[in-house]
Amino acid sequence: MSTLLLPQRRKQSISLTALIDVVFILLMFFMLTSSFTKFSALEMQSSLAASTASDSKPQLLRLALDGQLSSEQTTALTDGALTSDFDISVPTVLQPTPDTQVQVIVDALSRMKTLGFTQVTLGKSRPQANLAAGQQ
Repeated sequence: MSTLLLPQRRKQSISLTALIDVVFILLMFFMLTSSFTKFSALEMQSSLAASTASDSKPQLLRLALDGQLSSEQTTALTDGALTSDFDISVPTVLQPTPDTQVQVIVDALSRMKTLGFTQVTLGKSRPQANLAAGQQ
């Protein structure tokens, strides 16, 4: 048979309506099946509120770049050492090193909250000489 006897087929254009519908359905599927991380907030007291809440001297904890907590006597504190060496009801000042990342600070605050520390303030404590001069 020759091609002259067969009717010529017309080239049909592809309808974009069906393609848009499929893309929309895929978009809805991925939006509904994806999971998002749950954000949580940390409650903190300002340094003014922490200083007026208690007359006792605040405890000082230093936070290293790698997230290790240390005190003046101990270089690296474990969770057990934190709860045994420090009073969780006394105001505590967490002093990070200048280049500490924010996520490391938030992790340390969350760790302290989990251990039961109720009065944690982020900042630097004043040196004892400045404190004595300010009170006179």
